[in-house]
Formats: sequence, C-alpha cells, structure tokens
Amino acid sequence: MIANGFVRATDDSDLLVPDDADTNDAILRFLDQVNGTRLWDDKKLNGEEIAAADHLRINSRHGIVDIMRGGLPPLDYDTVADRAITMDIGGHTVRVAGLRSIVGFKRLANRPRDRNDLMELEAFHGALPVEDIPGVDG
Repeated sequence: MIANGFVRATDDSDLLVPDDADTNDAILRFLDQVNGTRLWDDKKLNGEEIAAADHLRINSRHGIVDIMRGGLPPLDYDTVADRAITMDIGGHTVRVAGLRSIVGFKRLANRPRDRNDLMELEAFHGALPVEDIPGVDG
C-alpha cells in the first residue's frame, strides 16, 4: 500500500509466491531463517505441510507473514511480478505489487479495511485500474 501512495498501519506482510515445487523448498528455507511457525498453533512446518497449503499464516521474528501461492490471472504470480514496482529496501532490491495488482487483491478480499483502502487509493490516484477478477466478477 505504501509504495502505491497510501500509508496505514498493518498487522502483517503479504508474500505472493509461485505455485511450484521449487517454491516449497524456498518457503522452508525462509521459515527457518525467520524462525517461522504456523500462527494458529505455533507449529514448525515440514515440507509436506508446506506443499499442501495454498495459504500459510506465519508468526516470525519479524511479525506475521501471509504466504500465498500464485492464483488465477490477473492475480497470478507471473502477472503480479511483471507489474511489480522495483525498489530498494535496506540495501536489497525488492518487488512490491503495483497498483493494478493491489486493486485486484483488495477487491478480491473485500473486507471493510480493503474497501477503505480502495477509497484512499482512489482519492490519491483518481480512477483506479479495475480488471475482471475470477470469483469477484462474472
């Protein structure tokens, strides 16, 4: 949200990852590096549990992290990555979701906070880019 013009406090960080076998190993390494455990039961996950999950909510030494596997276009990993904003954070080059993707994710979630975020983004940017989202639009 911040990279797209709206600053607000958040409870977690969201990571969108590709949905492939290599990603499972990367998630396992990430969880090890951040002392990550499943949020609801504080369990250290194994490779099979990671491979079986479409979404993981993790408690880490950096706070809560939501790890989501790439979904359907236009919110799949490749499309979101292609549209991402590249920036430097703490000496590391990172990609963060661009405005089109943020709007799509907010529309998909459709929680009160997400609807408010969309209003704030629209106040900042003007008319927002809206694409058909599977599960939201016909």
